[in-house]
Amino acid sequence: MKGLIFIATIMLAVACSSSRNSGGRAFNVVTIDNESLQLKNDTLYSSTGLKFFRGQQLIIGNPSGEDGYYRSIIYKTAIVPSIWGQDKRYDYAIENHVNVKKSREGVKQFLVPGKSVTIIGIGLWKNSKPNFYLVSLASESEVFGCDIQFALALKELSLP
Repeated sequence: MKGLIFIATIMLAVACSSSRNSGGRAFNVVTIDNESLQLKNDTLYSSTGLKFFRGQQLIIGNPSGEDGYYRSIIYKTAIVPSIWGQDKRYDYAIENHVNVKKSREGVKQFLVPGKSVTIIGIGLWKNSKPNFYLVSLASESEVFGCDIQFALALKELSLP
């Protein structure tokens, strides 16, 4: 039951944070380190030529954080909104989340390098600065949230 509530919460957050006009096109471009991402219809396009879409498979890479934790992937938790700007203790907004240790342990338990995950949702997260594209990933019956641009830069995720 908790899993269903979490999935519903993530999907609602993705739906609410996605900014679209009536034609289904996104207005928002997120640019970090000279790489831009833009959501058009249901596909996320990168200025480097990469495309991400629902149903696409990605491969889990090695964790880049302390003690074998993933910095760009969260599990059953909420991202803390940055009401007054970016929290300077964290490089990326996704690192600032509720129940940090519990979430990191969950990710460590269910995701191992080489494991395949499936994109089940993509949305623009605008409640933290800087904005980022939050991608929902499914692995078996578990769902994870991920800052896709950050994960690719850290090589915590890769294309097959």
